[in-house]
Amino acid sequence: MAGRHIPLSGAFNFRDLGGYRGAGGRRVADGLVYRADALHRLSDADIAALERLGITRVFDLRSPVELEKDGVGDFERACGRHRHLPLVSITLSPFDPTIDWKSINLLDRYLEMLDEGRDVIRTILEEISEPDRGAVVFHCSGGKDRTGVVAAVILRTLGVSDDDIIADYARSESYLRRVIDRYRDELEQLGIDREAIDYLTSSSPARMKHTLAEWDRRWGSAEGYL
Repeated sequence: MAGRHIPLSGAFNFRDLGGYRGAGGRRVADGLVYRADALHRLSDADIAALERLGITRVFDLRSPVELEKDGVGDFERACGRHRHLPLVSITLSPFDPTIDWKSINLLDRYLEMLDEGRDVIRTILEEISEPDRGAVVFHCSGGKDRTGVVAAVILRTLGVSDDDIIADYARSESYLRRVIDRYRDELEQLGIDREAIDYLTSSSPARMKHTLAEWDRRWGSAEGYL
């Protein structure tokens, strides 16, 4: 199955980026590149499961504020290499009470990520071009926005169809909603109301479709962007 979900108790949006059809009908390899939400809550059983995947490099897209607040988990410390590569300067954690989600337009944010994060994305692409060094995982806090944009670039670079890229992005919503339902009371106590919660957990296909269309307008192709 393309985009296979890895069930874990301490992370909810950990997925294999392999399985999609890319350029020339070739299948994107399984077990080499993973996308995820934050990894600092992993249990011992989770860590053992991930170690069996052969992950040797972790690319952490969170902001410095998020890293300072939540730290680096045991898996990332045990992994061969943890690199902190903030995609953008701001935090986009759904658990950050300082963010006014009603004032944030994620359509604009995604384009900012492509602009601001180009060097980070190039670095990740260079790293994943060396599969003999082991599998990699890149992650942010929720595994939806920053991680979703990076995943879209990787898949587009490999020639995966826009329909599949959009579908991969949209899957985050179901995983996010499950965990948000668990923490809804805590979030509302932080002042993040139901409307904001619904917005920050959404991964509507239209949002990624707009991002890819704007990419085409600005850069024309994956090569033009990179």
